[in-house]
Amino acid sequence: MKRNLSKFTRHIFVAIAGLALLFSIAGCSTKSDTITIGGKDFAESKILSNMMKLLIENNTDVKVKLKTGLAANITWEALKKGDIDGYVEYTGTGLINILKQAPVTDSKQAYNIVAKEFPKQYEIKWLKPLGFNNTYVVTMRKDQADQLGIKTVSDLAAKSDQLIFGTGQEWLGRKDGFPAFENTYHVSFKKVVTMDYGLWYPSILNKKVDVIIPYSTDGMIAKYDLVLLKDDKHLFPPYDAVPIFKEKVLKDHPGLEKAVNELAGKINEKEMQKLNAKVDIDKEDPAKVAQDWLKAKGLIK
Repeated sequence: MKRNLSKFTRHIFVAIAGLALLFSIAGCSTKSDTITIGGKDFAESKILSNMMKLLIENNTDVKVKLKTGLAANITWEALKKGDIDGYVEYTGTGLINILKQAPVTDSKQAYNIVAKEFPKQYEIKWLKPLGFNNTYVVTMRKDQADQLGIKTVSDLAAKSDQLIFGTGQEWLGRKDGFPAFENTYHVSFKKVVTMDYGLWYPSILNKKVDVIIPYSTDGMIAKYDLVLLKDDKHLFPPYDAVPIFKEKVLKDHPGLEKAVNELAGKINEKEMQKLNAKVDIDKEDPAKVAQDWLKAKGLIK
């Protein structure tokens, strides 16, 4: 009797162990219903990360954690390692900084290259562009540009000997920075002043300098009615904003790509300038700015 009971007990233990292993394997293969979206350490990236979070959570069963405020190179490394599952990147950054390829001046060409290479090299997919190009832009006070009849960078070059140019020390020495600007447009400024980025806008508003080259979606541009000159010789490469995600995450969550692509083509440079100004100048919360904009566009209730 004891021998039979011992055998029965052994069978029970084996059965329990088998069930435990089965449940353990099933648990490991279960797809997580939570993803992590990253964001770089500036207002625009934080706003867009919050937009994606709200769209995903409003249109799918997926929950989203945010990990924003990351340095640019840290954000990319976090995506490669799987610490985050997606974020908004820029085509110029993907092409030049990550793929290490030569700049191109055509937006579609830049997008097509990164959209083709990233899945092959990193198993990461570029979704649809959001609609704006956050590239370098030559900027002046509008009243001064109107007075001098300057609409393009070539117009500026013809009168650059009357103007003071302000920039950062790093951009002044980069081959694709000021030297390329000089070689392409043959500018010859009355004076070139180097300064920290935080002084650019105060300096141009106070007429300490006349020309700066910030990013096209800076909130200060919209706030202070500065004019963007047309880059008629196509010096600056395109930096179109595009959500990128790990292919496995998109496969595991079929509704995710559709939800994020609701943003495709809906934000232009002026729109992004205004949103950035709300955070950078008016000190509004990026999450609130994102939510208000999505509601105003009818993308969430």
